[in-house]
This record gives sequence, structure tokens and C-alpha cells, in this order.
Amino acid sequence: MKTKTQNKKPSTAAAVAKAGGKPATKATRSLTEQALAAWQTHQEINELLIDAIPDKGFAAVPSESRGRDVARQFIHMDAVRVKWLQHNNAPEAKGLTLHRKEEELSREELKGVLRDSGRAVEAFLRRLLEQGGKTKLFKGEPVRLMCYLISHESHHRGQIALALKQNGMRLPERVALGGLWQKWW
Repeated sequence: MKTKTQNKKPSTAAAVAKAGGKPATKATRSLTEQALAAWQTHQEINELLIDAIPDKGFAAVPSESRGRDVARQFIHMDAVRVKWLQHNNAPEAKGLTLHRKEEELSREELKGVLRDSGRAVEAFLRRLLEQGGKTKLFKGEPVRLMCYLISHESHHRGQIALALKQNGMRLPERVALGGLWQKWW
């Protein structure tokens, strides 16, 4: 039977020391680096999805819905990021634009605004995680905010995929499976 001491996993510092002081690998990254890597993967998936949407797909709306078209879903995702940064008085929000749903943004502009807000969220999370900072709401925990954002945007990616499918524009399998799901593995 193992004792409590035997069940303990080595700390990141201990793992790095055991690796001969070499820089952290995926197996030895700190929890902060692992969380930020998850955010980066999420951001890459959003960009992959934007690249895979046919031009006419940005106007697609799920059937029997009066909701947002695909382009507006991305604008909404960006707006939620910006609003949470602003709500937290994050200096990282400086220079970000809160786009209106009436705006027509090109594919590259959508990627650009999501890339900019994604970098701002990442910098905000890094600062809080490294300095022990707290968020407003989310029990003060930066990782909870990150999980909320990923969940929220994943929901909208599902709505986007549905809108495309219902309008006769299925995503290529390499994106629908390999990009939206297997990129996490």
C-alpha cells in the first residue's frame, strides 16, 4: 500500500531538476503554461474554422432561426472577450475595438479581431496567473474565466457548423473532425 508521500506527484521544479535542468517539455510545463497552451489551441481552432468557411457561408443562419449569421457569431465571440476584459479593467483591453453586429467584416478582419482579442485574453490570463491576480466574478479564478470563454465560443462553433450544414455547406472532414476536435489531442 502506498503512503501519502509515495502518491505525491513531483512538482514542476522537481521534474525540471530530474530532467537535468533542461527547459520544460510538454510533460514538465507549469500549470500556467498548460492553461495558456489550451487557450492557444482554442484560438488556433477558431482560425482554422474561419479559413474553412466558404465565402457565402458567412451569411448562413441556422434554419428556423432569427439569430446571428456566421459572421455575427464571430463578432459576438470577440465582443464577449473584449467586454470581459473591460469588466476586469484589464489594461490588455487597451486598443481593442468593440465591433457592432451591423458591421461587415471580411474573413481576414474576423481573424484579425479574434487574434487581437485572443492575444489580449492570453496576456491577461498570464499576468493574473503569474502574479496571483483575481478576476471579477468566476470566483476570482482566471482559469474559470478561460474555461467560460472556451465553452462559450465552442457553443458558437457548434452553431456555426450547424448553420453551414443546414445551408448545404458542410465543413471538410479534416476541419470538422481533425480541426475542431482532434487538435485538442
